Amino acid sequence: MAVNNWLIYSFLLLGSYLIGSFPTGYVLGKIIKNIDIRDYGSGNTGFSNVYRLLGKKAAIITLIVDVVVKGGVLAWCARIIVGLVVIKPDPIRLYTLGYTDPIGQTFVVLAGLASVLGHNYPIWLKFKGGKGMATTAGVFINYVPVSAACLAVVWFIVVLTTRYTSLANVITTPVLPLFIFLETFFIMKFTFVNSLPLILGGLLAGLFILWRHRENIKRLHNGTERKFGDKSERLVEE
Repeated sequence: MAVNNWLIYSFLLLGSYLIGSFPTGYVLGKIIKNIDIRDYGSGNTGFSNVYRLLGKKAAIITLIVDVVVKGGVLAWCARIIVGLVVIKPDPIRLYTLGYTDPIGQTFVVLAGLASVLGHNYPIWLKFKGGKGMATTAGVFINYVPVSAACLAVVWFIVVLTTRYTSLANVITTPVLPLFIFLETFFIMKFTFVNSLPLILGGLLAGLFILWRHRENIKRLHNGTERKFGDKSERLVEE
């Protein structure tokens, strides 16, 4: 592989991590209430904690930035850069753009995961960030829209019936690789081998989320987990 391709891949991964590291919830906490949102509620900077502490408008802004910008826009840019600059497909097919070469597809997937990693462990906040569900959703809506849509239906059903966003996250993410396989194999018409980067990317994303929700899983088991919309209390005293 040409040296310039490796440079493109390196900058793509670094840029994805840095963009993913933008701490949306933390910034809104400072602007709206002049607080460090990590000292309250669940202690993370994601959508649920922002909703509890800062209200609906701030939560919507957080969701838009984390899903649309850090997830969707970044994932689409990664596909464009790899698909048009490195792979150079002919003809261009938007559905499989960036996926037709296994190495290129791998780096497209890694770019999405780097954004999620940046969201969870932002360099700007000493690596203490969110739990990655919103950014992961944005990434995989772009990568495998059919799979993401199916899982979104399941996610909303769980949240509406139980009011536990953490439970919805824990239930939906482990089955993401299965849905990705079905979409890539039967709809995209990839071979199993060519589907592997996306399938393994979905598996890693699911493991990331389960790891970040390990305390939530304990609280769900103990019956002490907060439901969506519950008020938060201060975790760290000043």
